[in-house]
Amino acid sequence: MLESFGIALCGLVTSILVAIANVAVARMTGFDFFTFSIWVVIPAGALLTGLAAASGYYFGSLYFHKRATAILLIQMVVIAGLTQLLIYWLGYATMVFDDGRKVADFVPFGQYMDVILTKAHYRIGRGQVDTGEVGSMGYWIAGAQFVGFLLGGLGVFAYLKAKPVCAACNLYLRPMAKKQKLFADADAAGCYYDRLFTLEVDGPEFAALIRSESKVVKVALGALKVDTSLHGCPVCKAQMVEEKVQGFNGKEWKDLNKLDRRVNIPLGIDLAPIFRG
Repeated sequence: MLESFGIALCGLVTSILVAIANVAVARMTGFDFFTFSIWVVIPAGALLTGLAAASGYYFGSLYFHKRATAILLIQMVVIAGLTQLLIYWLGYATMVFDDGRKVADFVPFGQYMDVILTKAHYRIGRGQVDTGEVGSMGYWIAGAQFVGFLLGGLGVFAYLKAKPVCAACNLYLRPMAKKQKLFADADAAGCYYDRLFTLEVDGPEFAALIRSESKVVKVALGALKVDTSLHGCPVCKAQMVEEKVQGFNGKEWKDLNKLDRRVNIPLGIDLAPIFRG
């Protein structure tokens, strides 16, 4: 329970800080990043804001070594809604008339919300064409912004769910070491990839293959990159080898997710000296 509370607190703190930063920047520059959208309907600013706000959950989960669960997901949804409301409220609390009087002293929060949502103007395209007042559509736009904010947080949640976990202790594995190898083509990569786990992991041939250098003079179409990482459990000391493969398409590296693999190492075998040697 204390770990769950700690993670929730981390998420709450980053959410509050992001809300304050967004309003502060909007007051100083006149640009509200949270409401930035592409063609009005794609809430790009809200998505990135949600990603930043949810960073606390990510670091909190790693610090406490607690897996992403349904409870964490519910917390993220609730706090996402409260954060968006906080952004609106901070804007309301800090807005002043030209003569310096606070808007909050004269206009109720509900009326303020109705005005900023229905009277808002958006600009579309390179020519920055003004949409005019959006009217009741403003509430739909606010809903889209909430969805965007939430999707940013869900991206963090999905990343946490994909991280390697110790099956026995139900804890995130810690990265211990990493080896990267470059191969000119699939045949060269196969000599390493296909052979590695046919060898005894505590034997000299496995160690020699892990330590072997593989580089290419010039990366060209069809080249492959294999990242071999060693992870360890902080409690039971169990280890896992994870491999991620990327292919070069002539312009950039692309993930080849079907070739990714995770292999649990028998308990009691320590591969750290092999990887670090």
